[in-house]
Amino acid sequence: MSTASADTAESVLPTITETRITTSGSASDPDIYNDIIAWVDYRNGNNDVYMYNISTKEEIKIPTNGSANCPCIYGDKIVWEDDSHMLPSWDLSDIHMYDLSTKKETQIPARLEEFVAEGQPDIYGDKIVWQDLYDEDWGVSMYDLSTKEETLISHDALCPAIYGNRIVYYVSHPRKGTDSNIYMYDLSTKKETQITTSGSADCPAIYGNRIVYSDDRKGNYDIYMYDLSTKKETQITSSPDNQVSPDIYGNRILWKDDGGEDDGGEYHGIYMCDLSTNQKFKITSRGSKSDPAIYGNTVVYTDDHNGKSDIYMSTISSKGPGSVPPVAAFSAAPTTGKAPLKVKFTDKSTGTPTKWIWDFGDGSKSFHQNPTHKYSKAGVYTVSLTVKNAAGSNTVTKTEYIKVITKPVAAFSASSTSGKVPLKVKFTDTSTGTPTKWKWDFGDGSKSYHQNPTHKYSKAGVYTVSLTVKNAKGSNTVTKSKYITVTAKPVAAFSASPTSGKSPLNVKFTDKSTGTPTKWKWDFGDGTKSFHQNPTHKYSKAGKYTVTLKVTNAAGINTATKSKYITVTGTSQAPTADFWGWPLSGKAPLKVKFTETSKGSPTSWKWDFGDGKYSTEKSPTHTYSAAGTYTVKLIATNEAGSSTKLKWKYIKVAK
Repeated sequence: MSTASADTAESVLPTITETRITTSGSASDPDIYNDIIAWVDYRNGNNDVYMYNISTKEEIKIPTNGSANCPCIYGDKIVWEDDSHMLPSWDLSDIHMYDLSTKKETQIPARLEEFVAEGQPDIYGDKIVWQDLYDEDWGVSMYDLSTKEETLISHDALCPAIYGNRIVYYVSHPRKGTDSNIYMYDLSTKKETQITTSGSADCPAIYGNRIVYSDDRKGNYDIYMYDLSTKKETQITSSPDNQVSPDIYGNRILWKDDGGEDDGGEYHGIYMCDLSTNQKFKITSRGSKSDPAIYGNTVVYTDDHNGKSDIYMSTISSKGPGSVPPVAAFSAAPTTGKAPLKVKFTDKSTGTPTKWIWDFGDGSKSFHQNPTHKYSKAGVYTVSLTVKNAAGSNTVTKTEYIKVITKPVAAFSASSTSGKVPLKVKFTDTSTGTPTKWKWDFGDGSKSYHQNPTHKYSKAGVYTVSLTVKNAKGSNTVTKSKYITVTAKPVAAFSASPTSGKSPLNVKFTDKSTGTPTKWKWDFGDGTKSFHQNPTHKYSKAGKYTVTLKVTNAAGINTATKSKYITVTGTSQAPTADFWGWPLSGKAPLKVKFTETSKGSPTSWKWDFGDGKYSTEKSPTHTYSAAGTYTVKLIATNEAGSSTKLKWKYIKVAK
């Protein structure tokens, strides 16, 4: 066991500024977290919980049953022991909580036994611990606000304190012959470890890897510290007077000197040891002080030296000869892993910081020196630490420091996706889930294992691209079909079927151009054009036709011409015109449908409806507007000649 030495050089001791918080004369049991002080006050004849905001200087009364004791605060939650259910023969009490953000009070569920005394609560994060008494047996219990589950931590245990996943308490049961020793229970391993063997230790507090407690192994109480990382115990004080009620924050240990005299009167003072400088110094002026608690540079305590009990605050300033601002530094383990990933952050700052602000990059923050944080979602997180003391502040940021992985989902983009040969394409991985390996297939026989490769396509074509991504959780592939279009100047080519025949001749033209054209222009040689890729065209007249195809893409234009490619011959026999109509009679206006029934494959028609109206349709419909009897004539024509059909007084229209 080692003993902490003291630096007595007054020139380097910090400056301490004391501020009175209450004037009621009935306040006690203070606790502090960040800028909030909570305490119990009897000013209205009841034990009520009050809080004071150091930043806004606002005091607020917390709703209670008027029987509160031992308040503790963490974040936006205050817990306390509530004695409103006490009976004459039973010391019954419950644990209550007030949420500053929701302004709601909650009774923490107790064990199922009907008569239980619960007290001495402490809180860290979502976990509340307390001591409870049932059937003359003390024990330590814990309630998890996130799971709403209560757990019995240890039998014969008292005065619990919690930090992270570690709960400390002392175990003592004189009736069972049990000595008083400090124990620690680790929630992550579910193992209990005995810290002391002196048989005389009590009142533990914990911060990070350090446990502090008072122990009278040498005939009076002194303050001791046990480091869980080194498994070494250090004696902090060596005094003829009792040193009790320790608390710890960062490198600072706080306690009450419970004896001695000052200017002829009894003195109970608050002292501090700074482990980073090995300084020990007095926090308070003379008087009767008790219930010390610390957060950062601020110490709170009860002072009843004038017969009235009030809450005071002392602010520690490190400014003075030799004081320097801190320099932020930290490490973490692990820095990569599967989700959910629990990471332990370790402050390695120099210059004796007194406050720590962590930003974990996922929207969460911590004000502890060495926090543990759980990343629930996959991602790459940037972490920053800001450290402060009275001389200044400093921030360090580690970009993309924590990598939390799940099975990846492949995704990518490219720029550009089309262009002239040779085409250089930049591929960008947009996969989620933090892949660690990449495999690209560019569709032209080439591959890459870089995250964001650039690839050159040397030949015209349409290419399908795939990306496979992997990490420790698995792999995933995405494929984009016909994603990259590489163009060269096209070369026009085509075929047709049939290329000869009697009129009317329907010809199917097929584009056989190379170089991936995007536009087509056909000239069929009979004055008709088309802009489709593979059109069908009808030649109505005999003749020899020259066909031209012009193709275009982003790289250029090309034309192919086939001279006298299509041969259309005429028919050998003139047509025989004929027709019929319906109805043949009726009142005006009379609509008549004429149907052409000629033989010999006519290619054109000329109708004379007998009322001065004409049509060149094959089978027209005509309306007679006036009464009368009408003669209808049809002339049918093809390459071999024409024929006329006359139907005398064929249509009769009445008024």
